[in-house]
Amino acid sequence: MNYSDFISNDASNSNVPEAKYIDNIEKFVGDRNSAELTQVAKELLAKYRFMEKNSMSKIGLIKDKLPELKDAINTLEKLKKKKESGDKSDIITYFKISDTLYSEARIPYTESAFLWLGANTMVEYPIDDAIKLLTDQHDGIELLIDSINLELDWIKRQITCTEITVARLHNYTVMKNAANQPKSENVK
Repeated sequence: MNYSDFISNDASNSNVPEAKYIDNIEKFVGDRNSAELTQVAKELLAKYRFMEKNSMSKIGLIKDKLPELKDAINTLEKLKKKKESGDKSDIITYFKISDTLYSEARIPYTESAFLWLGANTMVEYPIDDAIKLLTDQHDGIELLIDSINLELDWIKRQITCTEITVARLHNYTVMKNAANQPKSENVK
């Protein structure tokens, strides 16, 4: 037995297969072992829950990056306003060293910003280009979060459908076992 009995082959926008709703459990089980079918459905349910957990952790990791990105954009916007106003004085600011530790910094006037791209790569950009790059990256992250949220909703619907199938298979197995047991007669 495999999962193909429990998932639809219909095309969907998600990489997650669609769980079938089984109308007639008795017809679905037929001559097969209902306990084994229940076990296969439970395994599929565990896979859906694993996908849900992965998607939720993905969103968490991505959302953790947003505040830093917003701070960087705000800082660059301030540098841009300072540049546009013609003020070439130093900027005195505080930067975060750790969660509870900040340090004062004196930043000399600049018309460019260095952005850390990762993989040991730092690139110097004009402030306008740096703002555009970070804004595009921020917008891309927002779209990715929306996409993952849609997939998460899809996965939750598949989990619900599979939970219903597991419960109905279990109930059918219990009813079938009860019907197959010999009835005891009341002896007086």
